[in-house]
Amino acid sequence: MRSIVTSLLVPLVAGSCLPDAISPENRKNLVNPNGETYPVGLFVSSYAASYAAQYLGSILIQEVLGYNTTLNLDDLGSGALSGYYGLTGCSTFTNTDDRGCKEGVTTYFHITFESWSGYHHDWKFIQDTYSSMAPINRGNMGYMGFITAFIPKLVQEQAYSTQGVALEFYRNWNVSWNQPWNFFSGISSVEKRNLMPCNASMMQDDPAMRRHVQFTGDTDGVVIANEKYSGRCDDGYWWLPPACRSNPSTCVPWITGGTGWSVEEFMQKFTTWNMPVAVGVAATWGDYTTLPLAGTMAFYWWSPDPTFLELSPLRVEFPEFNKREHDQGIQTSQLNAISIDTLVSRDLPVLAPMVDRFADNLEISQAQMDALLLEQKNTGDSWENVTCRWVLANRATWEKWIPDQSACFPGFGLYDTVVKDFVEMRENATNQITCQACPPGTFSQKLEDSIGTGETYICVPCGLGTSQPSGAALSCTPCKVGGYQDENRSTECKRCPFRTYQDEEGQVACKSCPASTNTLGLGSIAPSDCGCLEDQIDMDRSDNFECVACMEGMKCPALSQLVDLENGTSANGELFTPMIMEGFYTTKDSPTEVFRCRSTRTCPGGTPGTCGGGLIGTPCSQCPAGATWTGSVCEDCAGWRQALWGLAVCGVFAFLTLAYYLTSSKVTAKATVLFATTASFGMLVMSMQNLGLVGTMTVEWPEGLQALFSFCQLFLLDIDSYGFSCLAGQSEPIRYLLSALIFPVGIAWLALGYGLSRFFPEKYHWEGPKVCSTMGAFLQVGFSTMSATSLAPMMCFQHPNGLRSILKYPGVICGSADHTSMLVFAGILLVVFVFGFVALCGFAVWKVPSWSAKRRDHLVASVRFLVFRFRLDSWWFGVPLLVRGPLINLPVVLATDYPPIQVVCIAMILTTTMVMQMLAWPWKVPLLNVTDCIISFCIVLTVTTSTLYLNKIDSAMYGFASGVSTAMLSGIFAAISIMVCMTVSALIYRSAMGGQKELKMFTLGSVPNPEELSKKVKEMAMVLEKSETGDIASKLAALSVFDTQKITTCVTLLATEVAPPLEDARSFKFNKRIASSSFDPALKRKPQSLRLTRETKKAEQPVESNEIVETTPAEQQAENVKKNDAQMSTWI
Repeated sequence: MRSIVTSLLVPLVAGSCLPDAISPENRKNLVNPNGETYPVGLFVSSYAASYAAQYLGSILIQEVLGYNTTLNLDDLGSGALSGYYGLTGCSTFTNTDDRGCKEGVTTYFHITFESWSGYHHDWKFIQDTYSSMAPINRGNMGYMGFITAFIPKLVQEQAYSTQGVALEFYRNWNVSWNQPWNFFSGISSVEKRNLMPCNASMMQDDPAMRRHVQFTGDTDGVVIANEKYSGRCDDGYWWLPPACRSNPSTCVPWITGGTGWSVEEFMQKFTTWNMPVAVGVAATWGDYTTLPLAGTMAFYWWSPDPTFLELSPLRVEFPEFNKREHDQGIQTSQLNAISIDTLVSRDLPVLAPMVDRFADNLEISQAQMDALLLEQKNTGDSWENVTCRWVLANRATWEKWIPDQSACFPGFGLYDTVVKDFVEMRENATNQITCQACPPGTFSQKLEDSIGTGETYICVPCGLGTSQPSGAALSCTPCKVGGYQDENRSTECKRCPFRTYQDEEGQVACKSCPASTNTLGLGSIAPSDCGCLEDQIDMDRSDNFECVACMEGMKCPALSQLVDLENGTSANGELFTPMIMEGFYTTKDSPTEVFRCRSTRTCPGGTPGTCGGGLIGTPCSQCPAGATWTGSVCEDCAGWRQALWGLAVCGVFAFLTLAYYLTSSKVTAKATVLFATTASFGMLVMSMQNLGLVGTMTVEWPEGLQALFSFCQLFLLDIDSYGFSCLAGQSEPIRYLLSALIFPVGIAWLALGYGLSRFFPEKYHWEGPKVCSTMGAFLQVGFSTMSATSLAPMMCFQHPNGLRSILKYPGVICGSADHTSMLVFAGILLVVFVFGFVALCGFAVWKVPSWSAKRRDHLVASVRFLVFRFRLDSWWFGVPLLVRGPLINLPVVLATDYPPIQVVCIAMILTTTMVMQMLAWPWKVPLLNVTDCIISFCIVLTVTTSTLYLNKIDSAMYGFASGVSTAMLSGIFAAISIMVCMTVSALIYRSAMGGQKELKMFTLGSVPNPEELSKKVKEMAMVLEKSETGDIASKLAALSVFDTQKITTCVTLLATEVAPPLEDARSFKFNKRIASSSFDPALKRKPQSLRLTRETKKAEQPVESNEIVETTPAEQQAENVKKNDAQMSTWI
């Protein structure tokens, strides 16, 4: 904006008016706080008095005060109102639609003299809207402005001298008393070509004419056409008032300009006060300025203005201004005189106080102003020359306006321009004293002396304990609380350093905090600001301090106190209130001894002793007596819960009894419909158990995953999750003991059933092998639960206070008497049932191929539970599958407080079992193997992803981790869905999986027809029988290892399941495999042909007899039962 405004400003530097003027090269510019320099700008509006005033001020500011000035001669203001906006810094001050104003800009106009102050609305708007830029009114500059009706002085003198009529007063115009037309020219003396027709002037303004009729009752003075009011002009040019309407020759002409300036006002006045004055509007500006000069008439005018000055016009005085009537539209009273003021910009007192004071002092009479205006009009000379002559002729007048250089304003001080420093008295050696704003670090103080023409001020340095950051200050500010100042002449106070505070103002030093305490930062304001640092808490309940480090799980902001922790509030506000964090707990007796909780639901944090969901105990580990934990809240143990537990106990015993009779299904080399169903359901349960075990890792899983893991842990048969406390009570050791007894009691119940069956008829006797298999199945199904139960007392996690609790029973402190008793029961369960069962299963897996080959079928039937789900050449896979659960649980036991170790170990365990599964391909249904691989892979990746939750991560990484985890869990459930579909399909087709009627997607390929396959095998056997052994051996030797292994597998399979057995069935077998006939005597094969038997025996050592005694299936079954009973009796 500066480039636009300054381009319009015309500098006045050519020549000087005064002989003793300050030369142009010694004049200075204004300098604003930004270092920008520019001359003093005087705002000129487009009327003569403004020109005169600005040029007059400009000469004195330049030549006496020594400042360069500029005038906006190329972009004049349209009136006094433009000056308001020009001094406010508005860029388009003449644009009534948008003045271009805004806060914070630099204004290049600083003074406007001769400003009419009648624009009250705009002035208030500027002061309210642009308060930091709004101009300052320095008051009246010596005269008032008038806008009214005037008459020539000559006419007034003639009327007064001849008839004693004072025409300057409205009453003397009343035709009832006087005949004023005798002193004026008539309306006929004015040529109509110099007048504007009434129908083109304000007399056509309908609202104005209606008001005229309303307030004067002059209905004859208007014409109504089509309900529109207009002024009545019989000749088309003059409006005649009632006082002379009947005799126009007695009307005194009154001329106004524009389209009828103030026509409505004077129509009301002339009518109301019975004045014979006709209203006419000049056709042009030229007509307006010449008509009153050409004849004796009244006219509309304002002063000061040079237009009619040669007439020495006098204004006609009407009644005193009546504001109430004027606000209603009644304009019969005289308008108030308008103050002609001096305005200065808001920043001028700071930029040039002497110029501001000069503007304030400038005062000129209206006679002097009229003389200036008339001289310029008469001479036609330039305003520079006219005002210069006035300055030269009126030195005594304007010297009073020049402020004393040493009379400083408040905020300024005496300054020696030679030594360039502030001084404390007016008299000095250089005698070059001026005023300058007091610099920061000082204040302006009044100086009492008798020198100079007025009071003055000096700059005094700020004392100790005070400061002054800004210049031109009247006082120094005492240092606020939290600060001090130990030096003089300071621009700002110092802030109290750490470990100190200051609670009083105007101090020279700070107070020290008590020992062992500190403050939050610099500038502490009270003793309460002293306190312990962040992550420390004051343990002293008195006024002393004892700061100790806060444990993990405590939120200790700075200034934390023990009493605030206990109360949950702080006098310093919420931000300084210590609290227990979510997931942690402390007792009321020891509020700083922190316990770790497994869930934020149980320990919401806050004040010591706070538990969630109605829990009690340490750390929020149990419900009150008669209640049970539901996962979110303690609920009363209603009667139905206890009844359900009673039914559940009875149901378990009944199910164990029923389980004996459910183990009679045949075991074949291919899966039956029942097997497909049970195997799919078993894999589903096993997958849920594995996820439940993964969920026991001490990793901060997201809430969604944690909820899923909690659901999966239900499949671990964690009876505490089913409201077991309603039956066993709240004592955690007792609940654990009862949980551990489930498995010994179950085994004892089956043994009791076997014993009791001996008292019934023989057909109701329980078979020993089936009882053993049922016991094994019971322990196998609950093995993950049994191992987790036995290891539970060994899973101790550490609290921040150094104590350790059992992970599952956090209310039991490791090392306590309760813990010791639990360890005893856990050891027995672990050694006898967990390790013992694994050892028996391992022994059975090792021996079962031998038992099958030796036809010790009662022993094979005893371990049916271990091998029936798998292919008979992968019978051993039951043991790795069995120990996978305990192995997953083991890292949590050994590294409870070290989640990274848990992640690595569990990932290794799961990966190892997955690789074994892929190599063995153990399940009888091909698709079941694929499903198992997918589930294992997804669980491994889920465990691996948990490493992302070990430390705090940002939202982007958290979203990535959650996305991966969700994808893996989706894969698991997709695989489970496949198993469900497979089971449903198996039930629909009602045929054994792997048979001809199976879908290809389940068998992962086509299965040949058994009859066609048998023909191929038979034909191949015949071909091989005709071949020489040496030829076959040479061809087999040329095969690869993989091909050879397939042949040995095929030979073993044919020897075990297809070919008639030899006396020693192992002669054909290369690999270990269990024969399906070992599980069902009815599947025993007939002996091979006598020819093959003889040929075989020739190749082997001779035997005494070739005869093979063949028994019937019924006889064989009876013999097996006797052997089994004998063996079972020995075991029991």
